[in-house]
Amino acid sequence: GALPWLYRDFPAPIYTTEFTAELIKEKFRGLGLDAPEIHIWQVWQKTTFRQAAVTPYPVNHSIPDACGLYFETKYGNLLHTGDYRVDRSAPEGSVTLDNLARITQGKQTLLMTADSTNVFVPGRDREEKKIGGNLEALFKSSSGRVVVATFASNIWRVQSIFDAAKATGRRVLLLGKSLLRNYEISRRLGIISDVDDNFVVSNDELKLIPANELCIICTGTQGEMFSGANRLAFGSMENIKLDGNDVVILSARAIPGNEKSINVLINQFWRLGCRVLTGKDADVHVSGHGYVEDLRDCIALVKPKFFMPLHGEYRNLVQHLRVAESAGVKPENCFLVENGDVLSIGPEPLGVTDRWESGRDFVGSERVVSGKSDVLRNRVMLARNGIIEVSAVADSSLSRLLADPKIQVRGVNVNANRVMEVFKSSFREIIRAQRKTSLNEENLAEELRISVRRDLETDV
Repeated sequence: GALPWLYRDFPAPIYTTEFTAELIKEKFRGLGLDAPEIHIWQVWQKTTFRQAAVTPYPVNHSIPDACGLYFETKYGNLLHTGDYRVDRSAPEGSVTLDNLARITQGKQTLLMTADSTNVFVPGRDREEKKIGGNLEALFKSSSGRVVVATFASNIWRVQSIFDAAKATGRRVLLLGKSLLRNYEISRRLGIISDVDDNFVVSNDELKLIPANELCIICTGTQGEMFSGANRLAFGSMENIKLDGNDVVILSARAIPGNEKSINVLINQFWRLGCRVLTGKDADVHVSGHGYVEDLRDCIALVKPKFFMPLHGEYRNLVQHLRVAESAGVKPENCFLVENGDVLSIGPEPLGVTDRWESGRDFVGSERVVSGKSDVLRNRVMLARNGIIEVSAVADSSLSRLLADPKIQVRGVNVNANRVMEVFKSSFREIIRAQRKTSLNEENLAEELRISVRRDLETDV
């Protein structure tokens, strides 16, 4: 999402795998931007950038073409895992552990940086193919439609759903612009397979398909407002009305912070009479991130001299350091860094030697606004506190109002008549207090703002 804005400021060539390249092109096209300079990077293809030779190696993940990176420099070798999981019967056709063994064979790895997302989840992640079998069983047991909500980027899950639908005689409707886009890219690149031309249906064909022969795949696992799942739950689709014969499966985990919106969505499906299943009710999801034993296995295989955890909250990073120590990395060679920290490393550890300013920028109305800007700060303040606007006309001496002020109250729990009363009272008091001194329009406006706000704060 941020790439078009980053590319505008740093228009460097982009090296990436095929699937990601197509997503990037679609993103730029959707924003009306010229396509960036993209170089398709094949896995295992070593490329030299300045003084570093970099090789992408494949990893298991929910997104096709996911890769880690191996950097070879004169100062030592660095391995970056990226987001990854370990699937021993992976749909990608290779296993993360095997690829790690290949990329590090005969090499000493100075530093390993690794995904910490699921460091608190015990055991090892499960296989995607088992989810496919579980989905097929649920499809068979449903007498009506089956709705499966998943992430649009989880192409392997979409393939598992396709396989389950095909095995149970169902055709598929895709709901969600990003889901349809990713499907079309995946099919064009040959990532999704065994799909007949009439297997994926359009909205216009729905009235010809019995409910027990239809599977709907949609976005909206996190309760997003305009997602396919939300539209189904709240009845905004004219040609699909769910009922008590239908099953809804949320095939994704709840991202922390989204629990409220997810519960609203689930409750709405229950109101329609649907049977709703999540990962807590049935085995319908595997994570795209390795569990703690997967992380330990990878560190033990790579045998890095130094280790730096990435991707996770602070507690995840701390816990991942402990896992690295248990996998054989010396405690003094484990580094905990935060956004903006500069880690200097060579044959001997130097640690964090500098700090760069970091933070978030926000995109709105095709403009990028700094998270520290006055514009954003004022917008947040208005959103939280509301605003009261008062327009008034006084005579040339600023001693008498010529008409009642115009009041607009937005987002503040106070009556406009009360604002009128306080404003007039404040005006009289200020004029009385300033009678013997000169008072200009700017000073009067500021005095009124402070006085009215102070008096109204006791009411709100």
